[in-house]
Parts: sequence; structure tokens; C-alpha cells
Amino acid sequence: MALVALQFAPPASADATLMALVNDARLNPEKYPPNGNTAGATMTGCPNPLQESGALAGAAQTHNSYLSQQPIAWLRTYPNMHKNPDGKLSGDAGGIIEMAGYRSGRWEIVAAGFPTAAAAVQFWMQNDETSQWGHRNIILNCAIREAGAAHLAGGPFGHYWTVDLGNS
Repeated sequence: MALVALQFAPPASADATLMALVNDARLNPEKYPPNGNTAGATMTGCPNPLQESGALAGAAQTHNSYLSQQPIAWLRTYPNMHKNPDGKLSGDAGGIIEMAGYRSGRWEIVAAGFPTAAAAVQFWMQNDETSQWGHRNIILNCAIREAGAAHLAGGPFGHYWTVDLGNS
């Protein structure tokens, strides 16, 4: 009797899962109907997925590391979730996204406390009314071309999910 070698794909990392889910939401926003008042929410998807950027993924991971060291009360104060150790917002000129090589367009979406990538994406796409649908609209902005996703487990919120996006 011959032995058959079974091939198993390695489990996807949380970073890859987050990137795949963001691209799925970008291509299929109908899977994520927004809850609440939809005024200002982009409803149409993009025909082009975001291209993965290692530089942006590195920026997102660095950002998560910083956030995981901050107290919950500080993180809950807007816009601290998007600040870096130097006090700049990630998307500001001279911020971490520009330092990753992105000068003509810089965006960031962050979620903390969600146990899975799917829960973070669902929040951004369906429950972002308090942010005037900013996260949803960034995901569905067809002018944005590249992104890097990162997850970090630890810190006071338990899980940090960041997607840094840009056009070089």
C-alpha cells in the first residue's frame, strides 16, 4: 500500500487574513451593509484590490507595537489611536506612512479590542457611523492603491488591527 503525502497549507497569519478581508470588503461592500444612518457612507466597491506593501505592513506593525503600550483611556481619546511616539499622526507629513515611502496619499484605519480580523473589518464597514464612515470610505476609496495590514495580540485592549494605506 502506497503512502500518500498530504499537503496542508500553513495557517494564514492574522496580518494576511486582515488584508484579505479588507480587499474582500473593498470588492464586495454589499456583504457589509452599514448600520444606522448611512449618510456619507460610500456604498459602491472598487474593481481593484489593494496591492500589498511590505513597507506599509511594517509601518502598521510598528504602530500596533506603540499602541499596545498605551493606556486604554489615552487610546479612547481621539485622535490618539492614530498618533505615533513623536506625537504626529501616522498620515501626517513626516509621519510613519510617509517615512515608509508614501508621499502622495496616506491613510490609516485602526481598531483595538476586536478578537478577530473579521470583527475589526465588520466594525469598520458596518458600525462606523460615529466616525462619519471614515474607515468604510477609506476601504472603498478606489484612488488608494496600496496597503499593509498588521495585527498584534497583547496590551490593554488585547488585540490591535492596523491597516496603513498609501500611494507612493
